[in-house]
Amino acid sequence: MKAKLLLADAAVNHPDGTFSLLRGGIERINVAPNKPPFLKAALIARIEATVGEKGKHSFRLVCIDEDGSSVLPDLEGNFEVPEKGGNTHLVLNIQGVFPRLGRYSFIIAVDGHELDRWDIQFVREEKRE
Repeated sequence: MKAKLLLADAAVNHPDGTFSLLRGGIERINVAPNKPPFLKAALIARIEATVGEKGKHSFRLVCIDEDGSSVLPDLEGNFEVPEKGGNTHLVLNIQGVFPRLGRYSFIIAVDGHELDRWDIQFVREEKRE
């Protein structure tokens, strides 16, 4: 099984197995002076499975800081791989205030195995003159 994460402003799953997204690939977030680091986004997980991986599976998404400490509540859930294998798209809406500027990682694990990570960095917005 493989997984790929992608962070976007917004995303929607469609019944035909596709998804739409707005402004995907976010890795850097500018934070205005005197404002806390805040994120409201959609994290898309594309999970690719083979015929041998059919059936029910669990996933867990965590967000950690550079020290490995959890900064948002973990998201957990289940999904099912069809008889012939294939792709599953999970659209997870993320919202929260982060403790400080710096680098953070979203990590997805399926059935207890880490499959991918997406790093973001909050930086102070430079003043414009």
